[in-house]
Amino acid sequence: MVNLCVGLIGYGGWTRTAYVPALQRDGRAQIISAAAPSEATQQRIRSELGTGVGVYASAAELLTGPPIDAVFVAVTDTAHEEAIGAALDAGVHVFYEPPLANERQRIRPMVKRLLDAPQVTHADLEIGFIPAFVEAVRRVRSGILGQPRTVSVRLQCSWDANPEADLSTLNHIAPWYVDTLNRVVGGVPSRALILEGSGLPGRAQRQCQGIYDYGGVWGTVQVNLGSVVELETTVEANGDEGDLIVDLFSGALRQRTRENSEWSVEQIAESEPRAGWPGMNECVTAFLDAVAGGTPSETVPPSDAPAVAQLHLIGMAAEASKESGGWADIEALSALHAE
Repeated sequence: MVNLCVGLIGYGGWTRTAYVPALQRDGRAQIISAAAPSEATQQRIRSELGTGVGVYASAAELLTGPPIDAVFVAVTDTAHEEAIGAALDAGVHVFYEPPLANERQRIRPMVKRLLDAPQVTHADLEIGFIPAFVEAVRRVRSGILGQPRTVSVRLQCSWDANPEADLSTLNHIAPWYVDTLNRVVGGVPSRALILEGSGLPGRAQRQCQGIYDYGGVWGTVQVNLGSVVELETTVEANGDEGDLIVDLFSGALRQRTRENSEWSVEQIAESEPRAGWPGMNECVTAFLDAVAGGTPSETVPPSDAPAVAQLHLIGMAAEASKESGGWADIEALSALHAE
């Protein structure tokens, strides 16, 4: 079994409940270092990971410490650009939490840095790796629903929205939720329209809807951050021969077709034990496969940088639509390469 040495930049709740359990379940990587700014968190690292793990106060210190094969980054939004940028500059393989930056004017420069990076980079887009969702995508692509007409993802949760955020909600979450649309459709939208409900002052919206034009297929992301439920996410695909709905957290997949108009319900198990969210185990394994030289495939690319770069450009179109109140064209990745 390959034994990879990895470091952790950030040791908050997501690292502890998602990254560490997923790494332990996979078994190919050894955590040899971790970085956190506070003394209390540094002490927690020693307590939970053992005294053999090197503890550092910053990403820069960790990256100049003992050699590592890969680094896992999960820090506050305000620290994303610095931590991810440091890892890119160090040349180590990087698994990270989007977005690449928390300020609009910094997104495009970071996208360019991501595209120029020679190492494996892999965003934590675990939704796309949830077994029930992967099966839903397979069925849509197989033609069982006929020609897809609409695809929608609905997020309901009781999350806080930062009134001082520089990114609109549908820019901030585009890497995850528009990614689900792209995977189902098998393409990238050409333009976006953002509809706002009652929101907080500033750019973040508590309720909003994004409509994405895939040229014959309409994609929709519906967001309600003020829901009475803690977390609920469903993806629905409608074709001219049938419909499909998948509940990402329960694993329930419902389907009906023109031949059988009654809903059939299947339960598609996630990997156990759950690491943070469903799909995290598979997402981390895909990254480690790429780092270890595994065979690239549709779900295990050598690097997902182009797809993630495009998702950030889709997010920036959400900002343009918010400003104009109308449709905004989505910048093609080829245009960014041409600069």
